[in-house]
Amino acid sequence: MNRPALAALVVLVLQGFTATSAAEALRLVGERQVVLINLTGGLPGRWTSCVETCPDDLDERPPAEVQTLLRPAPGGTRMSWLIPGDPAATRELEGIEYAVQLHRNEQHNTAILTALAPFRGMRLVHSYSISTKDRLLSASLQVPPGARLQLTGGQDLAPERLPGFASLYSDARGIVVNALGQHTLTEDDGTAAADVPLAAAEWAGVRGRFWTLLLTPASALLVDAAESVPDEPQLTFRRDATSGGILDLTFYGGPVAQRDFVANAPELGGLLYAGLWQPLRYLSFGLHWLLDRWQGLVGNWGVAIVLLSLSVKVLMAPLIFFAERWQADVNRTQSRLQPELAAIKRDFKGEEAHNLTLAVYNKHGVSQFYTLKSLAGFLIQIPVFIAAFDMLGENFGLNGAGFLWVHDLAVPDRVAALPMLVPFFGGHLNLLPLLMTALTILAARLQEEPSLSPGLRQGQRLRLYGMAVVFFVLLYTFPAGMVLYWTANNFWHLTRILLGRVVRAP
Repeated sequence: MNRPALAALVVLVLQGFTATSAAEALRLVGERQVVLINLTGGLPGRWTSCVETCPDDLDERPPAEVQTLLRPAPGGTRMSWLIPGDPAATRELEGIEYAVQLHRNEQHNTAILTALAPFRGMRLVHSYSISTKDRLLSASLQVPPGARLQLTGGQDLAPERLPGFASLYSDARGIVVNALGQHTLTEDDGTAAADVPLAAAEWAGVRGRFWTLLLTPASALLVDAAESVPDEPQLTFRRDATSGGILDLTFYGGPVAQRDFVANAPELGGLLYAGLWQPLRYLSFGLHWLLDRWQGLVGNWGVAIVLLSLSVKVLMAPLIFFAERWQADVNRTQSRLQPELAAIKRDFKGEEAHNLTLAVYNKHGVSQFYTLKSLAGFLIQIPVFIAAFDMLGENFGLNGAGFLWVHDLAVPDRVAALPMLVPFFGGHLNLLPLLMTALTILAARLQEEPSLSPGLRQGQRLRLYGMAVVFFVLLYTFPAGMVLYWTANNFWHLTRILLGRVVRAP
């Protein structure tokens, strides 16, 4: 160490600072997070967030209990300095060593970092304050003119890559969250966003499926964003092109979970179900509340999902009752019209066949659009289906939760590994989609309308089988919690059919 740096260190120690060697990092500990501040560069280098209270053996805990949000290893999410167009100055800024002074109380652990050597005539001072109870980290960073703060996403926040349609749950994105909800800044194609304004009430950062690292400024900033490597978005924060100054920031590092947002930053609720139309978001929040109540009662997420499905069935019973009556009306009408329509189709073509068909409809007092009534049973379930699936797909509580043979309800159930990787379907045998499809087909066979002619019955059967196949392909690679919900839905439907047959039996 040179003489000026040594003299500065002595002065700082005499003033009450605690100096630490450059190879060490300052450890700030909260109840649910541990943040290591690098004393070379002066930025957070490792950030570990815990689902509940952080244990002493963080590195030995499973991912369902702790999550690394920042780490210096290659491919890790990281925070760094950047001076555009001047890599030598960037390296110099990142190589500055700091001494530290600590202050502790029951609410916060605070550290003040002071550079041991000046940078471009400035002796930089940064301060960090970690809350002992929540998931927030406050920072006041002295930024030299032309320098910028950079947050680069890595595999820590990127969810496990799922095959098929479930790949939509596998992304990590650069985002902005404001009163209008969540807005994506980066895409896999490398699309860049420049000069995006970030107001004091807004948050920006990197979001994965279940975990996120975000910051909000005390005064307006500009954000540049790009994603040259998939799932590694890069966000750069600055005041303007040249000026430095103090960046007062608040960081949130933790789960994408309503409980944590309410306790730390309620405005982050815009992250939840961000892709849904607002009425569907409200429905998702309602289903989330109901699922939480069941889980709190039974203590198992899988059982809670099954009971949620039953609850939805009960709540929707009046609508389903009328929809099934409409379907029965359509079936009876089809049976009444089918002989005459079949004869017209066999003996006539073109406009003549069309006119004769309309005449049959008029004769029986039936609208040519009468079959649309049969869609009612399906259409009234679509909003609930979308809201429930979005809620289950983003539900943090399912992360790592097991049920029966399912080790993790947040990924496919993977009952066995396949000898080869099947395109689109992946490399595992998933049992729940097979059970779901079997229940669908069995229910379709038992619910056949006896009044239909053999031809109409066969057509209806093929349509129901086709729908079962579509849902099998659509949901095969989806997380087990979502497939369990639809499997339970089919089970309750089948149970109702069987009970109805018992009641009608002589």
